[in-house]
Amino acid sequence: MTYPKPLSKKSIDSLYQNAEISPEQRDFILKFVSACAELYGDVAAEDAWNVYMELSSKTETVRLHRRDFYAALGILRREKVPFYVFEADEVYSQEKREDKSRIIASKKLVRKGKRKFDLLYALDENTVGKPFYVPKNLLSYDPSAQDKYEKELIKVLEGLKCTAEEYTFGSQVLPCKYTGKYLKDFSYIDGADEFKLKCLSGEVEGYKANEKKAEELKKELYSINAAQRLVKELRFFSSVGMFSPSEELQDLFDALTELGVEPSVNKAKMIADAAVNMLNNQRLWCNCGWTPLELGRELDGGGKQAVTFGPGMKKAFERGDIDRDELVKLLKDMGIETAE
Repeated sequence: MTYPKPLSKKSIDSLYQNAEISPEQRDFILKFVSACAELYGDVAAEDAWNVYMELSSKTETVRLHRRDFYAALGILRREKVPFYVFEADEVYSQEKREDKSRIIASKKLVRKGKRKFDLLYALDENTVGKPFYVPKNLLSYDPSAQDKYEKELIKVLEGLKCTAEEYTFGSQVLPCKYTGKYLKDFSYIDGADEFKLKCLSGEVEGYKANEKKAEELKKELYSINAAQRLVKELRFFSSVGMFSPSEELQDLFDALTELGVEPSVNKAKMIADAAVNMLNNQRLWCNCGWTPLELGRELDGGGKQAVTFGPGMKKAFERGDIDRDELVKLLKDMGIETAE
């Protein structure tokens, strides 16, 4: 199914008038739904209404009726807004189309092609049975504001220098492009970026050229340095919950290797310390807005999961790049248990 195109402002205004939704209610609902998409990633309309009710019990809000809220979500589908409002059967083909089953979703979760909803599916699986975090200041929630843990990790990574002249990727030995540079001094485009740019340039069969979007993507990629990008990607995928904490750490060290970084034992520990601190204290979509530490306390330990070390991490232990006992202790101090 194709997502509906935006209507004109005149048409939208008419829909709100016919639904008897006041300008004050309309403004509140837009801010509320935007905040839900930012804090939770995706949330069903019925759950969003329950979040509104809990928020109303904590602070003063604009008075709404359930029918008004559901009607507004139907109108928001036809507006140009920073999130999607899907009908249930647009995402899950077997689901029944109902107002309460509509899905509010961040645009970051939706891709193009046959696997457009893979991230959304993964997130839905990871949120089952978890309560929603509902702060009093929900409407002013700003995910772009870097917390101190994210800043600390960026600072550690920006101080790393690319010293290797080549790296191993699978069975290939490839030259490092950034030898002699610090991560704070360059931006980079990887293979996935190159493919996206080729698609947007019309070089890939089945994709229509869109030079404007291609330029916007390039501008976005070159607007942050390598350290900031690594943290941004770590933050996004950990928020969806696709990988365990140990896999996320391994991916970070693999990415550093590809860039030509060869951290000492002490540097590797600093990286791991800063990364675990950030991962344990960030608000995650897969935790319905809670940080891992908060959710562990909320569920009285029920949210804790044991992690295992993958082959890449085990090799790092063998080479002496990372001290296994120190990492296990660090993870335990952060509330993350290991299965080994």
